[in-house]
Amino acid sequence: MQRKKSKAKATPSPPAPVGVDVDKDVVVRLAYELYVRRGGEHGHDVEDWLMAEQILLEQKKRSGSTRRASDATRRREGKFYS
Repeated sequence: MQRKKSKAKATPSPPAPVGVDVDKDVVVRLAYELYVRRGGEHGHDVEDWLMAEQILLEQKKRSGSTRRASDATRRREGKFYS
């Protein structure tokens, strides 16, 4: 007689949107923080994960646009002062 192996169901983390680089460890910490802020209510893990990704993507967009502008300024300045 063979025993059936019990498979533990692990909830996979939702994938990040295509073409976006998000640090998974940062998402995990932020999702946990959202869980704690809600009072530790179970059953909202996917919502917390997606919200954490969204928050981080918005932060990245804001900081990325500023960084790109300053990089462009440096390239332009280097062109005139070389």
